[in-house]
Formats: sequence, C-alpha cells, structure tokens
Amino acid sequence: MVGHNDPKTGWNEYLNSKQGRLERADTIVSPTEFQKAHSTHLAHEKAATHHLQALASARRSLPIVPVPDASRFKFDTIDGEKTLPELFAGRKQLIMYHFMLGPEDEKGCVGCSFCMDHIPDLRHLESRDTSFVAVARAPVGKIEEYKRLTGWEFPFYSSEKTHRAWEEAEKGGEVITWKPGNGYFGLCVFFRGDEGEVFHTYSTTDRGMEILLGTYHLLDMTPLGRQEVGNGMNNFRRIYEY
Repeated sequence: MVGHNDPKTGWNEYLNSKQGRLERADTIVSPTEFQKAHSTHLAHEKAATHHLQALASARRSLPIVPVPDASRFKFDTIDGEKTLPELFAGRKQLIMYHFMLGPEDEKGCVGCSFCMDHIPDLRHLESRDTSFVAVARAPVGKIEEYKRLTGWEFPFYSSEKTHRAWEEAEKGGEVITWKPGNGYFGLCVFFRGDEGEVFHTYSTTDRGMEILLGTYHLLDMTPLGRQEVGNGMNNFRRIYEY
C-alpha cells in the first residue's frame, strides 16, 4: 500500500493506483457469490462475539485488590477537593480514565482526546450503579478550558495530588496497581464494598482502549477501514480542529 503522512491522502493514492483498482475489481461478484461469502464471514463474526462474551465474563471474575487508605488519594475539582472514595458519587462502581494533559501542556493528547470523544451520556452508566471520571495532572483551570474546547460534559479532575501520593507510597514500598503502567494514560475500574472500602478490579491501556471506540467499530465495517498510516488514534484530530 502507498504510505503517506496524511492518512487520507495516502489512501486516495492507493485507491487511484493500478494496484488499488485491480484489488477492488477482484472483489466484484454476483449476488449469489456475495451472499455465500457474507454467510461464511458471518459465522466467523458470531464466533468472535461468543469469544468476546467469554472474555468479558472472565474479566468480571478476575481477582481484586484493596486500595488501602483510599481517602489519601485526592483530586482537585472546580467545586473543591475530592477523595478517591468520593468520586464514586454514592455508586458501587467507578471507571477512571488517566488522561495525558500535564501542567506544562498546551493541549491534551490527541489519542486520549479521541478516546474521550466516545464517552456517552453518563446517565446510562449511572443507571447501572457506575460512575465515570477522567483525571489529568494539569491544574483544574486548564482542564476546564480544555473541556470547553472539546464540549465534553463528563467529570474531569486534576490528579496532581494523587500523583504525589503515589510517589510517597512507592517510597515506602507500596505497590500501586491502578497507576498507569506507562505512567501516563490508561483506564482503571474500582468497586466499593459495603463498608466503604475501595477495591481495584481492572486496568487497561494502549490498544485495550479500542473497546471504547465506536468510530473504529463503524469504520471496520467499511471497505476502506480505519484508513490509518501508523500512530493509530493519533491519525485523528482533536474534535475542535476539524
């Protein structure tokens, strides 16, 4: 395939090339052949769906780990300071996205921004006893300005104090399981026990984030697919830059 720094231009070059025209011409078939090929493919899709359902069940059955003294992990919001347990907002479950926007950054990470563009109206999650928040190391004022640019409405808080608490804990030999493995971005899930205790139940990062991305899932159903040339999600723009 013809490569190019601009994914759209690269794909246009490929489709207009002799190779691209020949490859697409080879896929033009009769209605009967079309239905036969798609029936075969549907069987593979159904098998993949069953496998994903089994993975989700296994994920829910993974062992969990307590977050000791969870209230020492603090987050700044426009309404003041909140602790990790308070981020549950009275619900049993909490999903947290660690977003790459640091104190010195002028803009949020392109890939993180693409992920967050897919966060839905939270009322569906909340109806299932689940809260969602995003956090970043930037001060809350910078975070609020970035939310204004992107139009996001989900809670987005400053985690700088939590990062400092992590550092102190690690100096004492504590293992922080919910700190992103690469130190920057990722998603983690927490559960709140009947006595208010907090447990870390799951984390993912990198391509594990693709489960969130409806844009990818829709493009995967099209002939041109994701139309990416390296760098994955960074091929997209921030939503306000289109």
